[in-house]
Amino acid sequence: MGRSLLYLCVLVLALFVLAAAFLLQSGGESESAARAVSVHDLSVAPEDHADELVVTTGVLRFLHEPNDHFVVTADGLGIIVRFEEAALRPLADLTVRVTGRFGYDADTGTYIDAESVAATE
Repeated sequence: MGRSLLYLCVLVLALFVLAAAFLLQSGGESESAARAVSVHDLSVAPEDHADELVVTTGVLRFLHEPNDHFVVTADGLGIIVRFEEAALRPLADLTVRVTGRFGYDADTGTYIDAESVAATE
């Protein structure tokens, strides 16, 4: 009986350690865990960064035709920035750092569901 109890305790401890390791690896992402990726790389190879937490920089522009804010590069490549409209307006035409979850689809194109958008200067 004592040996069975000892094995049960070891098994419970092992499961606890495995669960803790899994949670530490997969949870609690922060801006420091975000991967720095250029707008160019996100534009030309979106499948390589799908659903990845990224940080990118560029000039924030508002385009009236699709009615969206974009972070763009000097060569004209851009990615939609999904964030609070009121927070984006004062940053228009400034160089910004965008942190968020990257995605793409056929209807929208490439976009970042931003967690933060801040001027770099």
